[in-house]
Amino acid sequence: MITYSIPEDIIVTDLDNNEAILLDMRNKRYYSLNETGLVIFKGIEANLSQDKIIETIMTVYEVDKEKADSSVNGIIQKLLSLNIVEKHET
Repeated sequence: MITYSIPEDIIVTDLDNNEAILLDMRNKRYYSLNETGLVIFKGIEANLSQDKIIETIMTVYEVDKEKADSSVNGIIQKLLSLNIVEKHET
C-alpha cells in the first residue's frame, strides 16, 4: 500500500480555506496551493488513502472518478517532485 506524508520542515498557512501558502524551511521556498490542491494536501495531512482523497474531490467538486483521479494524481506527483510530500510503500 502506498501512503504519503508531509515532512516536518513544511509550514502551511491556510488562506480562507480557498488556498494555502507552503514554506519549505529546508530551502526557504514558498509555494501556493489552489482550493483543489489544498483539499488534497489536507487529505494527506489527515493520513487519508489516495482513494479516500479521490472520493473527497468527487464529493466536494461533483466530478466523476476519472477527473478526480487525474487531479489527485497530478497534484500529488507535483508535490512529490518538489519534495513537499514523501511517498511510503508498505
